[in-house]
Amino acid sequence: MGECSVIPIPRIVSAGLMSMLVPSDPVEGHTAKVFDTALAELRLHVVAMGGLAIDQVSTAVRALLDCDASLAQVVLSREPRINDFERDVDREAFRLIALHQPMASDLRMVKAVSRITVELERVGDESKKIARFAARLATGEPQGPVRAVARYLRHMAELTADMLREAVRALDESDPDLARGVAGRDSELDAEFAAALRQLLTLVMQDQRFFSATIDTVFALKGLERIGDHAKNIAEQVLFAASGEDARDQKKG
Repeated sequence: MGECSVIPIPRIVSAGLMSMLVPSDPVEGHTAKVFDTALAELRLHVVAMGGLAIDQVSTAVRALLDCDASLAQVVLSREPRINDFERDVDREAFRLIALHQPMASDLRMVKAVSRITVELERVGDESKKIARFAARLATGEPQGPVRAVARYLRHMAELTADMLREAVRALDESDPDLARGVAGRDSELDAEFAAALRQLLTLVMQDQRFFSATIDTVFALKGLERIGDHAKNIAEQVLFAASGEDARDQKKG
């Protein structure tokens, strides 16, 4: 197998968001400066959490496809960092609301980043499940089902990582158009999932010995589909924060 290496988390923080950390208007009130700086730092934490979550997905699926227990362990060892991010952001968001009582767009942004961390934490949970399956494969579980749908697993992992990357970038840049584009990728992900299920059904009908491993593979595929859903939810929160547009209203309509 060879020694695994941790993939560096890409820097996806925009210059605009970085500039928010240093207030430039000398006549701006001290309280406003404190709030703006704290909110910018909060967003930076969420962007960093997003970078880690994206890498967790990619690494977990690579561990699964390569039956690499050491890569699976990388994912499992980093899972607590995802949970720490969520807890810290949630606590800071509550503190900002309690101390500053923000209004309108500022309040929407604070609420949105708190909700986004919940979605990213769930992405981490799905990655953890895939990594655990990869570790089992590395110790002797039949690899036939994973090999049968390897192309679908790889493509779905790429799609979900791209959707997450675009959603986090939309948050970083407060770009509602970028956020709207995330949902458009979901149909492709659903099509890949359906095709993979058909492939697995054919396999298990031909050889019942693969039944248990097939169920595990279905769960891995379903986990990737759920990650796509979480990316969509993140994009919806960005829309809510940037423009007040609530996707729930559209769904009701």
